[in-house]
Amino acid sequence: MVVHAIVPVKELHRAKQRLACVLDTHERRALSLAMLDDVLVALSRSPVSRIIVIGRDVEAWHTAHAHGAAFVMDQSVDLNAALHQAAADIPDHTAVMVAPSDLPLLDAEDVVALTSISGNHPGVVIAPAHDGGTNLLLVNPVAGWTFLFGPDSLMQHIAAAKRRQLPVHLLRLPHIERDVDDIDDLIWLAQQPGDTSAQRLARMFLDRKGAQLWQSSDMPPH
Repeated sequence: MVVHAIVPVKELHRAKQRLACVLDTHERRALSLAMLDDVLVALSRSPVSRIIVIGRDVEAWHTAHAHGAAFVMDQSVDLNAALHQAAADIPDHTAVMVAPSDLPLLDAEDVVALTSISGNHPGVVIAPAHDGGTNLLLVNPVAGWTFLFGPDSLMQHIAAAKRRQLPVHLLRLPHIERDVDDIDDLIWLAQQPGDTSAQRLARMFLDRKGAQLWQSSDMPPH
């Protein structure tokens, strides 16, 4: 199965706004780029045939280039439109995987597991988010598919697959069910096993701003 991976990147000046009370603009940009780097490391070590990053920032372009990924300048109005733009030149008969740029614990084995479930057969594979969203999506073939990321996207993608009479497979990956959006997510990331770029940055923030982070968090201190 030929798989094209699309990695959408939000504009860096708008990224991770819910962390603005503890991280300044520079720190949030650095965190976003570190997570993008982690996702691209995982994808580049996996069997995907091509990686396409879509975004608007030169830093995202440089990060994509460093990993041998193609870069598409985002001309769209929202995430789903951006995904359709990035997929425009992908052959209809091939598969598309969507991997958001804020999954810093993604690894190559996760990608292998996702792409292996349906083999070369038509189907949709989803790794759900903990809040009812979609954190990884594989669609084979991509012809005629409509991306439906947003609130309750898990059920929307399942319904879209059924309308196309494509079998649906759910892949539970607890370490990527949670993306990094708020202070609790940042602390959780720092506490997980591993040594990704984003984890090192999160641990540095925790060391430097521990009291401020814990004060703003709903998690019990460790």
